[in-house]
Amino acid sequence: MPHDPSSQDKLAELTGLLELMTAILRRFAGLGDQAIDAGIDEALASIGQFAGVDRSYMFLVDGEYLNNSHEWCAPGIPPEIHVLQQVPWETIHWWRPRLESGESIYIPSVADLPETRIAERELLGSQGIRSLIVVPLMGPDQIKGFIGFDSVREHRTWSEQAILLLRAIADVIIGSLLRRDALKALHQSEQRFSTLVRRASDVVMILGDDSCLRYLGPSACQILGWDEQLAPATRYLDAVHPDERERVHDALKRAVVLPGEHVDIADHRLRCGDENYIWCQATATDLSADPNICGIVINAHDISRRKEAEQTLRHRAMHDSLTALPNRVLLNDRLNQLLLQAQRFGHQVGVLFIDIDSFKLINDAIGHHAGDQLLVDAAQRLQHHLVLGDSIARFGGDEFVVLLQGEKRSQEAMLIEAERLIEVFTPPFIVEGREYLITASAGIVISDGFNSPGDLLRDADAAMYVAKERGGARVQCFDAALRTRLLERISIAHDLRDCELRGELRVQYQPLLTASGRRLVGAEALLRWEHPTRGLVSPGDFIPVAEETGLIVPIGTWVLDESLRQLRCWLDDLNDPDDQAGDQGDLSIAVNLSSLQLQSPGIVTLVEEMLHRHRIPPHLLVLELTESMVMNDAESSNGTLHQLRELGVALAIDDFGTGYSSLAYLRQLPINLLKIDRSFIEAMTDSERDRRVVAVICSLGHELGMETIAEGIETERQLEMLRGMRCDLVQGFHLGRPTTPEAIAKLLALR
Repeated sequence: MPHDPSSQDKLAELTGLLELMTAILRRFAGLGDQAIDAGIDEALASIGQFAGVDRSYMFLVDGEYLNNSHEWCAPGIPPEIHVLQQVPWETIHWWRPRLESGESIYIPSVADLPETRIAERELLGSQGIRSLIVVPLMGPDQIKGFIGFDSVREHRTWSEQAILLLRAIADVIIGSLLRRDALKALHQSEQRFSTLVRRASDVVMILGDDSCLRYLGPSACQILGWDEQLAPATRYLDAVHPDERERVHDALKRAVVLPGEHVDIADHRLRCGDENYIWCQATATDLSADPNICGIVINAHDISRRKEAEQTLRHRAMHDSLTALPNRVLLNDRLNQLLLQAQRFGHQVGVLFIDIDSFKLINDAIGHHAGDQLLVDAAQRLQHHLVLGDSIARFGGDEFVVLLQGEKRSQEAMLIEAERLIEVFTPPFIVEGREYLITASAGIVISDGFNSPGDLLRDADAAMYVAKERGGARVQCFDAALRTRLLERISIAHDLRDCELRGELRVQYQPLLTASGRRLVGAEALLRWEHPTRGLVSPGDFIPVAEETGLIVPIGTWVLDESLRQLRCWLDDLNDPDDQAGDQGDLSIAVNLSSLQLQSPGIVTLVEEMLHRHRIPPHLLVLELTESMVMNDAESSNGTLHQLRELGVALAIDDFGTGYSSLAYLRQLPINLLKIDRSFIEAMTDSERDRRVVAVICSLGHELGMETIAEGIETERQLEMLRGMRCDLVQGFHLGRPTTPEAIAKLLALR
């Protein structure tokens, strides 16, 4: 416990501190600003020696940090100033509010601090401090720092009167620091003025009270082309461009209010010759009180080149580099302005989102350079056919957005205008001497102004996708029903996330039979989603959403793993352990692979690991890919397909006949099976044309060394016709509906 001094000891302490304070006052009164640091060192040392403490110091505040600027240590006490730099305020956050409010921190015994102040006790104890006092250095508006006194070897008790005297000494120190800061600021001001004078070789002029030129430097005559003899009759503001005149006038008025200080004048244009202007950056300093000047000094600098560069950069930042159309940034700015006008004047705004149909296929076919030229031509057509007041932007890729002003238009007129703009794609495009027939789809949303730009662009984009789903080459208006559909998709996307981890997914299996003998040789895995509240969700509702959101990748991985696991169970039940030859080579599993899965960098490794984990011979796995999926990304998918074939996996093209396959390219693909689309099977009993198509596909498959599969068999008549065409494999409701793993196991047992 600290010793409580007697009244006589306190009186002696106060008397000594008063004498010490008087000496410090005299010392600081005679100090120049360069010697203030030495004076602070002496003051801290004299107080420390008098008070018998072990360390006295000063910290200055630098934003959110503290710096130990001065320190005195008693003999045998190691200094700490070198390690106490850039110390976060947060380190002593419990003291900060008290110090900032001007309160001193006095701890007579660190060891006696209560449990509620354990953080202080541990921090101070780690430094060996037994007692301390910290006194803030308060400036006019905020704390500038603090001085402190630590006792390490024994406790030190301070009386209230002694603490008040320490506060007085702190005020002396802060007064000296503030005086030095003021002198430093004055010196910097003088340096700025000196720099102004040194740079006067740019453009220097002096204005009188009426803003007329009283002096014009030689460089001003050269740069601006002004006549020095006519200068006194010229008002500076008359030479400023009208658009900036008011701002320059305001700056000159500020200079008069702040005599002696240099005031920045906003960038402005000055007349150069009769008609031309140059951009200037200038400062104004009112030196009317100086008998050698008697006016406002203007120092101007020609920044025309910088302004040209800024305008070029601004244009680049706001425009698409390929088509020179406004980009998304400028589009959002213009749309914001149109929405504000619509709110103010009560009219409507139309947002038309245009996307070229099948552009990726076209781009891959004709090459990226030619594809870029097609985009440029499309942009020019749209821009050329815009009505005055409407604007267009390139949103990205092959997407364009047109903003339709509705000031004098009805909603019906905007829809008619949207249809007219889609029709500009009708005439053939000529690219590198060849004609290309191009169509475009569009979505339009019409707003009364009380929507955000992001919402409108999203809704127009969603309507555009609906237009594509309905065949393309059309305009789809976003309405309440479409909004409900969009919200439903968003809800499905939300519920789909991690559904495979929650055990909501199921796989059903549709039998795959030989056409000749109806022998079960495999099964196709078909995904089902059993939602806890929606019930069984149709694949047509959730598969497209999964593909749009990328969730198809983890879901597809789960389906592949589950299907291979189930195949292993069937094979284990099917084969006699004593039969070394076994029958497993006669049973395969077909799993659909999405385009996103095919594009995944690790898809080949993933398939290989799953085959190994479930002990499945690779040739028993058939990966089904749609024809359009393979052809849309032919270049990048070809390498992945060959790697999968090298594993021994079988590959099938699903829905064959509905896409854009080139026979020459089909020969290069490592495909094992062609799966004839159900639409041909359904129509072939009544259509000679469709019968010929199916027969040609069967023949083509055999010529290319592939097996053919017909899906969607509904009748015995269809099966008989396929046998006659030498189709290899068949599946459909007539032969077996998608069913449970147990039902497939029973069929295998019967086999």
